[in-house]
Amino acid sequence: MSYSKARHELLIKSATIKYNLVLQKCRTDYFTFLKFMFPNKDVTWNWHHKYVCGLLQNFILGDIDNLMIFMPPQHQKSTMMTEYLPAWLFGVNPNAEALLVMYNATMAAKYNRKIQRVIDNKLYKQIFPNTRLNDKNVVTTAKGSYVRNSEEFEIVGHRGFLKTTGVGGGIAGNPAKFTFMDDVIKNAAEANSKVYRDKIYDWQTDELEARQHNDSKIAFTITRRHDDDLAGRLIKRDGLIEDGGKWNVVRLPALKEDNNNANDPRLLGDALFPFLHSKVRMEEIRDTKPRTFASLYQQRPTSLQGELIKKNWFKHYELSDLPDGISHCYIDTAQSEKELKNNDPTGILVYQVYKNNLYLKYFIKGMWGITEQCNQIKWIAEKFLNGRRSEICIENKDNAKSVKNLLKNGTGLSIVLENIKGKKQERVANEEAVFESGRIYAPKNAHWWEDFELHCLGFPRMAHDEEVDCLTGAIRRGLGKKKSKYCIANLK
Repeated sequence: MSYSKARHELLIKSATIKYNLVLQKCRTDYFTFLKFMFPNKDVTWNWHHKYVCGLLQNFILGDIDNLMIFMPPQHQKSTMMTEYLPAWLFGVNPNAEALLVMYNATMAAKYNRKIQRVIDNKLYKQIFPNTRLNDKNVVTTAKGSYVRNSEEFEIVGHRGFLKTTGVGGGIAGNPAKFTFMDDVIKNAAEANSKVYRDKIYDWQTDELEARQHNDSKIAFTITRRHDDDLAGRLIKRDGLIEDGGKWNVVRLPALKEDNNNANDPRLLGDALFPFLHSKVRMEEIRDTKPRTFASLYQQRPTSLQGELIKKNWFKHYELSDLPDGISHCYIDTAQSEKELKNNDPTGILVYQVYKNNLYLKYFIKGMWGITEQCNQIKWIAEKFLNGRRSEICIENKDNAKSVKNLLKNGTGLSIVLENIKGKKQERVANEEAVFESGRIYAPKNAHWWEDFELHCLGFPRMAHDEEVDCLTGAIRRGLGKKKSKYCIANLK
């Protein structure tokens, strides 16, 4: 045998060994299976794919029984959970009994066919040669054949089956060990309809849960457009696993906004899947459509009418209609520049008191170190305030004293520190009478108002609360019992 021929055979043998090792790993590692089977070999796989696939593998093989995964659109959550996971499940366990639920029967049937195409793929047959479907389309079991159609299929030679249905569809007689639920609410109109949310919840409790048994598992993904959606109701009913409840909930926002998930390696503000959805694009959506961004991309829905603070408590005014008066500002500071990475932003709210009402005039926030905080305050003072007649009140925490000392020299600004007791929710409750009386006015068409309102209505479930801290501070200083002497002139 020539040297070149021997070398060629050695390379073939080596490649065959490597290929067989990949096939072997596909049988035990879901992420490897997904990458191997995915038709676009040029796709850029991200850390979140591996992380979510690990969770889903633990759902199939491990101790996760009730799993909710919240991710933005087009981040391949349906690819991972709905299209490829059931196929991997039947390869690992061809006797598995499974249900797939989507928002309607048409979409469920579409994914049923996608799963069938995965199982029919010649690569799949190399990985799981003992898992196959009927070669023919079979509607019923009347002739003893294994069923295969767009609503249901059975694994030939085994007890395994997949039944697919839309919300409200019939699933009687189909007890399931595994249930996959993917986007069971079609759009915002359905999410905002209490009638529809009630319908889904009733079907969940009366029909779907009746098909469950002691060993049943549910994997759930949904676009969180409303806090009272099916996910919200189930979490409220059953609780989170960390609180002694039953649901493992994983939220992966489009832009990272906290460090609550130790498995999320991003820095604050980084995009989840920059290959398809860049940080710049996500920030544009955030800045132009903050409510949509919070629910659709951050998976952080708020009630349209508000949580503790209600939407109808705010009135609106034209800036041009507000008489000249003395403006003041309230500041909720972040911590030192050294610790800035893990902080809330600093918030600065400008307001004016007129006829015993509070008029909000401007709000700005940012992740600033002490020097930049001082520069922002100076800019606010020059643009909105009235020299020493205006009060700049800073909540006395973190770096407040340092900010005051840096501003005190040479600026002529009147700066006071406010010591506050009680939890943040208590502060809102203390000002409830002011809120309900309709004495808080927001400027019409102000670019900052929609995001400010969103954070107020979502409190205390939002990631940051500087808007609420500044607002309750302004109420205390402008209208409260500890009213600032600087606001007296505005009441006349």
